[in-house]
Amino acid sequence: MELASVRALKEEISDIVAPIVEQQIAARKFGLPASPIVHASLPQRSVALGIAASDKGYRLAVRTQRRMLEENDKLLADIQNRARGEADIRYVGQLFKQTPWHQCRQRPLKIGVSIAHCDVTAGTLGAFVKRPGDDRVFVLSNNHVLANEDAGNAGDLVLQQGRYDGGLNPDDRVGTLAEWIKLSPSNNLVDAAIAALDDGAETLLRELYGLGSLQGWAEGTLLPGASVSKIGRTTGLTRGTVTAVELDDVVVSYDRGNLSFDRQIEIEGIGDSAFSAGGDSGSLIVDEDMHAVGLLFAGGDHGASNGKGLTYANDIGAVLDALQIDLAI
Repeated sequence: MELASVRALKEEISDIVAPIVEQQIAARKFGLPASPIVHASLPQRSVALGIAASDKGYRLAVRTQRRMLEENDKLLADIQNRARGEADIRYVGQLFKQTPWHQCRQRPLKIGVSIAHCDVTAGTLGAFVKRPGDDRVFVLSNNHVLANEDAGNAGDLVLQQGRYDGGLNPDDRVGTLAEWIKLSPSNNLVDAAIAALDDGAETLLRELYGLGSLQGWAEGTLLPGASVSKIGRTTGLTRGTVTAVELDDVVVSYDRGNLSFDRQIEIEGIGDSAFSAGGDSGSLIVDEDMHAVGLLFAGGDHGASNGKGLTYANDIGAVLDALQIDLAI
């Protein structure tokens, strides 16, 4: 059909479907579960009408959101007849708003989810770690995520998910700030901190959803051209290529001003995708063998060959050494 014809048919079918839908929904209202009265006055799932492609141009798109409408053979036959067989009819069921899992409340805690100091918006839970001689489990992320750029105090609450993602203080607390490497104007090697998990906090220590299980950390030299991946609070699972290593004098803008970092890793996303975005700070970066290689802490909008900007990460060995920790795997 021509586009104009489908649009006209859509209006015609809408006038026919509306009273039938209202009648069927009204007949089911005695079965409504108890719920706030405002819910009963909101729009009810019915039939969505639109335009779909066909071999001959266009056809009517019919999307039923209730089983009882999908099973109404008379109604569907009438629609097909009026569309002269040019109707794409599908049952789509109940639809839900989509929030990435890594921005939601997650129990057990997972690598890659939203987390933050109670006074910080949101960052990423990079990994679970332990201290020698200490049975407790800690979470690893950036100083600016867990310690609020040195403004935090030991014992401050850490929330999952972060406040920007709806986390509430203290309802969503998962632990407390334990230790961080202080940031200096220059010669920084890491932006890192750990928080002690509350007793009873459940965790998936090794799983990087969609990638596999963490196998440890790469103690050898990371070289340009290496393929890497990460899971972050904002962009989720992304893959990239190391474009430079051992970068010195990398100046990063913080709330407190510009700070300079040495011996940093630079990464660009593959294809047309960026490797990271704001909120991915703290993400653990792994190589193809699922060994940790870096802790993501900064990024920009320029410099990548795909035009999507570059990402910067601390060497994971430097992070573990500075905090005197090891991965909990």
